[in-house]
Amino acid sequence: MSGTSSLKVPAWKDWLLLVAERLSRQVYWSSPRLRSWVRERRGRARPAAQVADRQQLKQFLRQVGVSEGALVMAHTSVSGLKLTEGPDREQVHSTPAAVAKQLVDDLLELVGNTGTLVMPTHARYQSEEDYDLRADSDRPVVYDPEKTLCGVGLANELFWRRQGVQRSLHPYNTLAACGPLAAELLRDNLNEFKPLPHGIYSGYYRFCQKGGLVISIGVPLGPYLTLIHVAEEVRDRDWPIKDFFEERRYIVRVDGHDQTCVVRQHRVAYSMFCLCMRKVRRDLIGEGILHEGSVGTVRVDWANARDVFDYFMSRNEKSTYPYFWPRLVWKRR
Repeated sequence: MSGTSSLKVPAWKDWLLLVAERLSRQVYWSSPRLRSWVRERRGRARPAAQVADRQQLKQFLRQVGVSEGALVMAHTSVSGLKLTEGPDREQVHSTPAAVAKQLVDDLLELVGNTGTLVMPTHARYQSEEDYDLRADSDRPVVYDPEKTLCGVGLANELFWRRQGVQRSLHPYNTLAACGPLAAELLRDNLNEFKPLPHGIYSGYYRFCQKGGLVISIGVPLGPYLTLIHVAEEVRDRDWPIKDFFEERRYIVRVDGHDQTCVVRQHRVAYSMFCLCMRKVRRDLIGEGILHEGSVGTVRVDWANARDVFDYFMSRNEKSTYPYFWPRLVWKRR
């Protein structure tokens, strides 16, 4: 078992890496042929094998804070992941379904009846190619918190379908939660104020305020750290990027009844072209906020949500961090 908490990069090299990341985003998102080629290559590639002893994984998670009574948000990926157990490690959970179920069972066991487990359950339609075009369309997206598939992992999908788990009504970047704090985290996240998915009414914001622990298993946390959007959406009207948020119309199905609602969310073009996640990762590690580790060959990362929120509130007080040169995005539109 191992972990790291520091990453020092010389300032000049950090800026070179930032410029390279920004340029690569421009090239990638400006070329449909390149995106198609990359997707095809990824589709053919087999995920790298990750193997860990189940009990050792549980012990490591306890050590970083996934323990009785804790508030935990888990990002997971079971592609290529195997869990072994027994004195000779002869028992192997190797199928994605078996590993996903075991991960959820173990996480719930670790936080116990007094703890609360939260998992992102972003709707599958967010990954559809025409989703970004629907903001100005007359055809609204339909979200049913009891049926809409999750697009961010099999373990997350199995989690929200478990008895006793609640799922948020906000149709973008939805959350599911189980435990004593579930109702408090998810209450009033969809209302008449056109709420933002990570703003002051969201479970993400409340999770940060309560100092929850965010972890990732089988996948690096940096690129999937949804909490980075909380600070910008808490600032809301004071966020300096012009026209950063847009309104979207959804149909949300509640107890079998459809209701039309309007919410706001950030324009995806900004994330495509100027959200520099590699820079964010270097900064969070350098500040000792993001920790990266492993159990066996399984990736396990973690961070305190309040520390993440406070860091971004401090960094973007007079800037657009972590979005770099957003005016170039505005000119493209």
